[in-house]
Amino acid sequence: MTDPRPYPERPPFPERPKTEQLDQTANEWRAFSALPPATSLPPVQAERPAPQTAAEGEPLPKLAPWSKRIGAFALDFGLGLGISYLAQGLAALVGANAGAVDMTGYLAFFATWLVNRGYFQSRPEGQSLGKWLLNIKTLDPETEASPHLVRSLAREGVLSLFVLTEALLVPLAADGLFAVFDKEKRQTIHDRAGRTLVVEAERGYHLDEKVLQFLQDILEGDAADDVKSAARDLLRQAQRNDTVRDLSKQLQRLSKDVDRNARSLRQQTGKQVKTWVDSVKEKLDNW
Repeated sequence: MTDPRPYPERPPFPERPKTEQLDQTANEWRAFSALPPATSLPPVQAERPAPQTAAEGEPLPKLAPWSKRIGAFALDFGLGLGISYLAQGLAALVGANAGAVDMTGYLAFFATWLVNRGYFQSRPEGQSLGKWLLNIKTLDPETEASPHLVRSLAREGVLSLFVLTEALLVPLAADGLFAVFDKEKRQTIHDRAGRTLVVEAERGYHLDEKVLQFLQDILEGDAADDVKSAARDLLRQAQRNDTVRDLSKQLQRLSKDVDRNARSLRQQTGKQVKTWVDSVKEKLDNW
């Protein structure tokens, strides 16, 4: 069945002249060619972190070697011990009893230790007397300067308690073991209490270098020959002395007797051990 109402015919689109189409295409190409080429665009740069300042970029000083640290501790300990003995002598002169004399010595040592290693290490140099003599110093790694007075006193307060204990070597050995196992920072217990490092310093007396140079000069100079000749003369005189010769003979006889007795003791001990082992083995077999 057909529709009696046919669709109306659409009017045809007007045709553009060819010259108008060509002009439009040419204008589009001109607009595209006006854009800057891709190679002329500025390159995209990734964001970079801000450069470090000179203070932040500088590495920390070299860690102090064990020989200097132990030497500085010994020197500071000797200073405190000397002042302690001096204070005890003064207390005894004024008529104090034994308990008061001992207490005076402890207080003098404690005060000297805190002033020498607590206060002076908080100064800009960061050095006690012993550390100044050996060219090392205490450093706060956070500020790259000497530690604050509170940190320095906390650090040396912990160490002084270790020193003042009756078992001196036990806490000091435990304190040093922390630094032995800490190969990166070499921090002891008292270093961790004050959050400090011990590093080398340019300021100081260079005591270790001067002592080594002095010994080298003695060994290489005329003093070495004088010492050797004096030792040879003393040995010759001792050999001519009858008393020294008799003492030498007695020492030789004593050494032989000791060797003989030790050999006999070893033999007897071996026999006894063998007899005991045989008896135990026999009991086990019978059991």
